[in-house]
Amino acid sequence: MSILFCSLSLDHTAQAGAADSRQNVTTQDQKSESTASQLIDKGKIYYRSAKFQLALEKFQEALKHEPDNDEALGLAAVTSFRLDNQTLSREYFRRRAELGNQKGSVKAFCYYRVALTYWREVHDIVGRYGAISNDRLIYRIPEDEASKVNNGIQEGLVYVERALAITSDFAEAYNVRNLLHAEAGMAGASDDSGEEHRQQSFEALRRAIDLAEVQDNSRRGDVADFSQPTFRIGEFAETEEQEGKLQDPLFSRLDGGRPIKRVKAAFTRMRPARRNTNDAADGTGKSAPQPINPNETQIVKIEVLISTTGDVVFAHVVDGHPTLTGSALLAARGWKFEPARFEGRPVQVSGIISFEMKSKTTR
Repeated sequence: MSILFCSLSLDHTAQAGAADSRQNVTTQDQKSESTASQLIDKGKIYYRSAKFQLALEKFQEALKHEPDNDEALGLAAVTSFRLDNQTLSREYFRRRAELGNQKGSVKAFCYYRVALTYWREVHDIVGRYGAISNDRLIYRIPEDEASKVNNGIQEGLVYVERALAITSDFAEAYNVRNLLHAEAGMAGASDDSGEEHRQQSFEALRRAIDLAEVQDNSRRGDVADFSQPTFRIGEFAETEEQEGKLQDPLFSRLDGGRPIKRVKAAFTRMRPARRNTNDAADGTGKSAPQPINPNETQIVKIEVLISTTGDVVFAHVVDGHPTLTGSALLAARGWKFEPARFEGRPVQVSGIISFEMKSKTTR
C-alpha cells in the first residue's frame, strides 16, 4: 500500500471544498486563512531551494495562524526531519496524527514517521560508540547513553505497532521495525538479547521486502530515504587490509554490500578561529571549535546509505571534530559498493565509515 505524506504542490480541489464549507466565516478568519496559505506557499519555495530552516520558519508562522492546519503540520514535520531535529519532527507528526477526523492512512504514516525519528536518534548513539578492536566490531555504550538507546527503541516500536494496527501491509513501518531491532542487536551484542533482536530484525526486513517494490534510488540525490528495505551494517572497514581481518557475522547474511572503491579523507590540520567574546556572533549560538591536539588520533564517523546499485546516496556526520567532518563527508560520498542482496533480494545498506587521522606520535 502506498501512503503519501503531502505534496509540495497545492491541492486546489481540497482547498475549494474547504472554502465551500466555510461560507459564513468572518472577514478576519478569511484573512487568517489567506495568510496561512501564503506562508505555506513561501515555505514550499524555500524547501524546493533546500533552504530548510527558512522553510520551517514559514510553516511555523502558518501554524501560528492556524494551529490545526494539516498541510502546515505535515510540512513542518518533514522539514524538521531534514534539519535533523527529530524531537521537533516528532511533535509535528504527532499533532498531525491527532487532528480531529484525521484519515487513518495519514495517522498510520505519521506514526511510522514518529518511529523513524526515534530510530535516527538511536542510530546516531549506537554508531558513535562502535569501534573495530582486535578485528571485531565492539560497542561500548556508556550507561546513560544506553538508557537513551533502550528507551528510544521501545518508544519507536510502540509507534510502529500503532501504524501497523491501522495499515497491516505497511512496508515502511516493517522496515523501521527492522532498523530498530538491528540497533538493539548491536547495542546488546554481548548478551543473549542481541541475537534475539537480530532475528527479529531479519524477520521484519523479510516482511518489508515482501510488501515493498524496491526501486533504485541512486538518482534521488543526497536525501535520506529509509522507506525502502534497508540492511543495517555496523562498520565498513576503512582499508582493504582491515576488511580482510574484520570478523562481522552480519556480512555473512549479505551477498555483496562490500566496498569496491574507497576514498581517503584528505584531512588538513586546520587552525580553528580564535576564541573571543564574539565567538557566537554568527548567530549559530556555537563557539569556535577547540584546536585539534596533534598528539591525539582523531576519528570521524560518517553514516552512509547505499542504494541498491551500490551508490552512496546519503552521508551524515555521526561524530568527529568539526574541522575534519567536511573532508570525511566528501570522501564518504565517493565510496562505491557492490550491490547488496539479502536472501537473494536487493536491499539498501546503512552503515558507518570511520575515518582516522593518526596523531603525530603514531604516524
